[in-house]
Amino acid sequence: MSIPSENIDQVALRKWITAGLLISEVRGLNGDASYLLSNMIAKYTLASSRYRLSSEALSWFQSRGVDLSKQYTRSKYYGKKSAIMYEHSIPSSVIRSVLLAQDPSELSVKSVLDSAGEVVVVMRSEDERLGAIGLAKKMPDGWQYGEDPHARYSEAGIELSQSFLNVKGKIKR
Repeated sequence: MSIPSENIDQVALRKWITAGLLISEVRGLNGDASYLLSNMIAKYTLASSRYRLSSEALSWFQSRGVDLSKQYTRSKYYGKKSAIMYEHSIPSSVIRSVLLAQDPSELSVKSVLDSAGEVVVVMRSEDERLGAIGLAKKMPDGWQYGEDPHARYSEAGIELSQSFLNVKGKIKR
C-alpha cells in the first residue's frame, strides 16, 4: 500500500530515519538504536492524518455517535483504558529489518516507508487475536515486504472497513 503523499511530520521523521541509517553504530543497533529506530518508524506511520477502522472498531464508534467526518486529536481515543488501540498494519520491527537490509539512501528509505502500511484502529479483543496466533509483532509466514500490508488481519479473521478516523495533534506511541 503506497502512501500518496507525506505530511510535514512524516517528512521530518523520514529525514531523521535516513540520517540515522547513515550512522554505522545505528545500523549495528548499538546503544539504544534498535528502540529509537523502531520508534521513529512507528511515529512515521502514526503521523498520518487518518487511521483505517476495523469493522468492529467502526461499530464501536457508530454506537457512540462519533461523527467520522470530523477530525479528533490522536489522544482522544488513545490509552490503556480505551477499548480501542492504534495498530501498525506492518510492525515497525519488520520495517526496520527491511531498512537495515537496504542501501540507506534517501530514495531507498522513502521507497520502503511508502510501503510501510497504515495505522489501523482495532478493538483490544482484535489485538489479542493477533497475539494469540503469533502475529502481534510479525507478519504471516511467507509474507514478503510489498505484499498485502493487511495480511495479518486477514489471518486473524479481522475485517477492515473502508472508514477512517481523521486525526491531528501530538503523535501518541
